[in-house]
Order: sequence, then C-alpha cells, then structure tokens
Amino acid sequence: MDHAQAIQTQAAEKYLLGEFSATQQEEFAEHFFDCDECAKDVRLTALFMDTAKRVMAADLGDKPNLTVKKSSSGWHSAWYAVAASIALLAVILYQNVVTIPKLRSFAAPQALEYFSIAGMGSRGTAQTVVTPSHERPFILLADIPSHENIDQYRCEILNGDGKTVLSIDVTEALARKTVPLLIPASTLSRGTYSFAISGRTKEDPAFTQLEKYPLQVN
Repeated sequence: MDHAQAIQTQAAEKYLLGEFSATQQEEFAEHFFDCDECAKDVRLTALFMDTAKRVMAADLGDKPNLTVKKSSSGWHSAWYAVAASIALLAVILYQNVVTIPKLRSFAAPQALEYFSIAGMGSRGTAQTVVTPSHERPFILLADIPSHENIDQYRCEILNGDGKTVLSIDVTEALARKTVPLLIPASTLSRGTYSFAISGRTKEDPAFTQLEKYPLQVN
C-alpha cells in the first residue's frame, strides 16, 4: 500500500476499526511504520478513540442509575477499543525506538544536501539525475515556469507507475523564484521518477498538469 492509497481509503481509521482484511492490515502496518504522516494519523486517531472511550466510561460512572442495554455490537466496541490500544502502543513503541531519535538528530543544526533541478524545461527530454544520501533529508531546487492566470502550483514526484510519492503545494508568489523543496529521508528510493508541475486558477479549484520531466534517483 502506498501513501496515496492510504489517504484515499482513510486507512488509519479502517486499520484501527478492524475494517481491513488481514492482508490489508499487514500492508498498511508496513506502510505507516515507514511513513511519518500516516504514523501521525494512526497515533492521533488512536488517541481520539481512546479518549472517547475514557470520556464515555467516566460519563457512565457518574450515572450509576443508568441502565446500559447490551447488544451484539458490544463485542465490536470492545474489539475496537482493544485494537486502538494495541495500535497506540505499537506507534508509541516505534516512535521511542526509531522515530523520535531520528527527529532529535534532524532537529539539530546541520547542512543538508541539495540538488538543482532548475531549468529542467530548457534541457529538453534529458533526464535529471540526483544522488542523495537516503538516510537524511535533502533539498531539490526547482524552477517553476510561469503560466498565465495560475494562482497556485503543485509539485509532485511520481513513481514509475504514475502514482504520487510526494506532493508539495507552492504559492504563485513563491514560484517566482527558485523554490527549495524539502524531501524527507527515505521518501525516494533508487529508481526512475517523474517531476510534475500542476497549477490551478482562482476560478477552477482543480489542478491541471502543466509540465512533466524525467527524474532519476540513484
């Protein structure tokens, strides 16, 4: 499961609610252990579910005369609470062992690698090659060609199947100069990609692809 599929299917919620098949559960678990954004979604959703459970329990505790009718859905509610707690524990453990140490090291002052993909359009169909350290974030310096009436741009990196690996929105004002794009560590594995630039106008909220260039990551 890739990041775009996780977002489209609301995978964090379905994972915690046990709505995925065993295969889908495993695929998403593998994904969010390597995806900071999805790990954050799982953590926040699990916290919300756990907090809601505690609030409801406290509310029932304040009303001893309230009769609670049992139903077949009770087992599902219990399972959801257990699933949320297990998922939350897994995320917290992973963050303390892996993610938080990485964040602490990245928060320290440091020099980042940067690669210029500026002037891609002037190179014709020539492929731009970048060779980053895959253990650290790096910067892509991009020039966004000016297009009439465009209010906002979107820079996307697409894999060989045309699926979006990374998406960054850029304002029209910022696009007037060379734009530094921060690429998180391990986001791009070695392979062939495309760097696509889309834009939208104030009248039409949908993005339309304007430019697309080959990009090789070694």
